[in-house]
Amino acid sequence: MESTLAIDADDVSDRIVAEVASRDGVDPIELPPLFDAVDPDALDVLFAPKANGETRQGRVWFPYAGYDVTIEYDGELAVTIE
Repeated sequence: MESTLAIDADDVSDRIVAEVASRDGVDPIELPPLFDAVDPDALDVLFAPKANGETRQGRVWFPYAGYDVTIEYDGELAVTIE
């Protein structure tokens, strides 16, 4: 099942873990650490607003806990988990 989350850049890594835990019906602490797949701090910084106001653009994909996670930013942030 694919879903796209509408989230703020400030909580990208937290929302990914919460969504995967919800899908699996487990507590987030039962999942493998996100940092085994990607550096959560770097991920949050990568998609945080720029200081100069410019719009970010980019796409990151990584596997996590049996799911494919794609984060795209082209004026709006979209996180897809499938």
